[in-house]
Amino acid sequence: MTLTDSHSTLQIIILEDEAIASRRLIRLLHEVVTREIQVVETFQTVAALIRYLENHPHPDLLLLDIMVADGTSFELFDHVEPQCPFIFVTAYDEFAVQAFRKHALDYLLKPIKRADLRDALERLPTPRAEDVQKAEQELSPYRSSFLIRFANKLTPVQVADIAYIHSSEKMAFFYLKNGQRIASDLRLQELINKLDPQKFIRANRQFIIHRESIDEVFVHSRSRLKVTLLPAAPETLIISTEMTPEFKKWLDGIS
Repeated sequence: MTLTDSHSTLQIIILEDEAIASRRLIRLLHEVVTREIQVVETFQTVAALIRYLENHPHPDLLLLDIMVADGTSFELFDHVEPQCPFIFVTAYDEFAVQAFRKHALDYLLKPIKRADLRDALERLPTPRAEDVQKAEQELSPYRSSFLIRFANKLTPVQVADIAYIHSSEKMAFFYLKNGQRIASDLRLQELINKLDPQKFIRANRQFIIHRESIDEVFVHSRSRLKVTLLPAAPETLIISTEMTPEFKKWLDGIS
């Protein structure tokens, strides 16, 4: 990871029972990390941190003072297995071996030096691209795939592979980017509500199209538009006069 990564906010939880030390650590974080950070919570006791981690999503990083009011932060690991990297922060150097046996990312001695904190944070693992994509999909209200049922056949279709969907004779045909056509008994109206409007638009009564499937757009008669698609569409796609302003905004990326 680099400290300037901007794909997401770096979420941090701090265990520190001294308010002054906690404030100084937060200030140092903002000084050495140029990407956006969020200190989700600060805790003064191990017990409070355990309760939180047992009932909430884990952050991107834990900063753990070792000696706190109700014991040591090593006791955390008897109750919870952190699902994120953690760094021990302490005024005592005798815990270093024990800390690294817990597979700590680093062990920083107080008073913390800016350079030491920066070096430790530089070793944070970078999220894999597939993990980021999975997280985005989990947060998205739109479908990433369909299992299309037609006759006695089930066909899985990834939304990323769809070029456009064409309605004909009360059926919806999925045209994929590789040229494949898949029949379904679905309706365009129910489909468009499940697709990301930044990528797909109901162009007219017959077509839902992905913006990447558009080959060319021509001015047609009476302020209408004619759109050609890839792969080639089974019929001419005309954008109505009423729909043209909305289509232009969508095409221009204006929501």
